[in-house]
Amino acid sequence: MKPFKYFLPVFTMALIIVNLWAKIYLEENMYLWVLFGTMISFILLFISPWYYTKRGLLLFGLLFISDGIFIFLEDPIFNALMFLVKTATYLTLVWIVINKLKNLNTNLFQKIVFALAVLLNIFLLHNLLEMMPVGEHTLLFDFLFSLYGFSIIICVSAAVSFSNRYTNKASIFFLGAVLSLVFSDLTYFIAFILGFNEFYFVDRIFNIVGIALLLQFMRKYRTETLARSNAHMEE
Repeated sequence: MKPFKYFLPVFTMALIIVNLWAKIYLEENMYLWVLFGTMISFILLFISPWYYTKRGLLLFGLLFISDGIFIFLEDPIFNALMFLVKTATYLTLVWIVINKLKNLNTNLFQKIVFALAVLLNIFLLHNLLEMMPVGEHTLLFDFLFSLYGFSIIICVSAAVSFSNRYTNKASIFFLGAVLSLVFSDLTYFIAFILGFNEFYFVDRIFNIVGIALLLQFMRKYRTETLARSNAHMEE
């Protein structure tokens, strides 16, 4: 059974419009509930026969928890918990595709480029920590933020490797989803920490598009898994 061809793009665009409208016209508390409602909408789509996968269940569960925490983000405990959940989310994304990255062959040039990319990301992570307001710096915060940053580096590296190895729709959807979620976090950080409120709108667009691309990836992943199962049964 396949979903209507244009259903997810139309559904995604509708959610983007609703979220941007809510950010402009609703009070902050109501807006946060709209964010939570958006995630519930995606969860309901995920558990449908079109997109559901066992590995994806953990991922969407973490995304659901993450958006729920946003409602209580001003509490320091929930703030710390957010970094842990975000870290677990990115590592779960790696776990979903890790079996497809076994025995990945790379040449020396690719290894050098990969090493330089990791070093660049570590440098950027250090600079982001330095940009934090003085009052935000604690040993626990720096540790959680660094852990979260390294999980992003690992996840993006895995997504790029997955895309380079397979170059199919599933890998493209996965890479697009990972990059969208990373840009969502980055633009939220810019808006929240540096005070550029316009980036909240960019954050919502990237976040919604990223989750929609995850659903597309899950559908391709599910189709591939079912095809393998049917092939084994025929043998």
